[in-house]
Amino acid sequence: MTAVEEFSRGRHRSPVGDLQLRAAPRPEHRVPPTVAALRPTPAGRTVTWLPLALALLWMLGTFGAFWMTRLARDVTNPYKLSAFVLVATALFAGGYVAQMARRPPSIAAASHSIGRVRLVRQLVLASAVYYVVVSLTRLTQFGATGPSSVWANIQAPAAGYVNKFDVYQQGLGDTSPWMTALVPLGVLSVALVPLLVVHWPSLPGWLRLAGVAATATHISFYLFIGTMKGLGDVVIMLAAGMLIAWAAVRHRPRTYSRRRRALMLVVGAFVLLATYMIHNHATRAAEFGTTGAVVHVNPTVERVVGKPMAEGIAAIIGYPTHGYLGLSYNLQVPFEWSRGLGSAPSAAIFAEQTFDVDLTEHPSFPDRTENEMGWPARMYWATIYPWLASDLTFPGAALFMGLVGWLFAGSWRAAVSSRRVIPSLIFAQLCILVVYVPANNQLGMAPESIVGMATLLVLHVMQSLFGERRPPTSAPTFAARASRG
Repeated sequence: MTAVEEFSRGRHRSPVGDLQLRAAPRPEHRVPPTVAALRPTPAGRTVTWLPLALALLWMLGTFGAFWMTRLARDVTNPYKLSAFVLVATALFAGGYVAQMARRPPSIAAASHSIGRVRLVRQLVLASAVYYVVVSLTRLTQFGATGPSSVWANIQAPAAGYVNKFDVYQQGLGDTSPWMTALVPLGVLSVALVPLLVVHWPSLPGWLRLAGVAATATHISFYLFIGTMKGLGDVVIMLAAGMLIAWAAVRHRPRTYSRRRRALMLVVGAFVLLATYMIHNHATRAAEFGTTGAVVHVNPTVERVVGKPMAEGIAAIIGYPTHGYLGLSYNLQVPFEWSRGLGSAPSAAIFAEQTFDVDLTEHPSFPDRTENEMGWPARMYWATIYPWLASDLTFPGAALFMGLVGWLFAGSWRAAVSSRRVIPSLIFAQLCILVVYVPANNQLGMAPESIVGMATLLVLHVMQSLFGERRPPTSAPTFAARASRG
């Protein structure tokens, strides 16, 4: 056998070759990691397309469920409504596919540097402090006198719900100077839960406990006022973080039990959320009734569980579906530009309070629809689209969903491939936006969410423009990665 044949069969070893094999395992020597990560394996395809599949299942599922409710009988423009929703959803999917066509995510996440671990720990601690300070301040403003009063309102959500509106009518709430001073730190409100979940193994025990305690304090405020917004956001961010943590590890047998525990945790969180929603609406129904334009109780369910509980069940079924009837009404109203004050109600209120802007001169699409069609803009939902259309028109709102899909895919890819902080937080916020598509522009409903998302996008752009880039063809060896920490 010649030397060439021996070398081709792997029998010939040179001193240089021995050193190379000892520096890197044989599979990485044969196939660069960047190439191996792009192999179209079943696991890789799942990681690439799972967020899109879940988003489409939710968006199209709620729209399909709407047509099976009694509210569908009131739609006078079914073809226009269906065409718009399907086109907007298709553009969202198209943006996602176009982003993934550039480069799918790698399955194995990069190792964390000492600097990133330190940054994550600092952000978790700062966010935990922010949650505690904001939550205790709000609890005091809304009349909480101690743990006993909080627990009493949790047991009677309707009483807390009524008390919330009484506080707002008195001009209190988030308008205090202290809460206004905390608004620029809004990015901390979106950081705690995702980072706590994604980086749980690298956090010390005391910091895990602080993060969980701060999250519980945050949830307790929303339970005190009988509102599910904060609880729902936490569950969505928890699910987003779990999804990143699940995808950003190699598929090995020893990780299966960990994934099962994560899945059980997410499912349990959603079950608890649904259970509380039923209890919440049941107590509201017993207190002042919730049946009417958007809630229709099933007689069979009412006979089995009683009227209040049946109304609670009907309410949570109508929650993600009745907004499409509001959208059908909004599609019948001519466009009038709201001059940038219609897409995000919280930003409009800030402009009114800070710059004395008259919002009646630049009403949003839902507000004008309430005046012309009678669909209450602040009582019932109308999906995210008329809020966006207030400044973008309805065709522009549909195109904007394509941009959302593009950013959704890009943040998912970066979060899975490296578990970087900013893409992970952007992905979690976009998950909130997608879940609330049948309801409203949720990211524009609170000042901290607006500031938080704007800060993340600015940091993402700066990181993309000025951050350190690694040549795409260079595959760092294990020794090189270890030298960087």
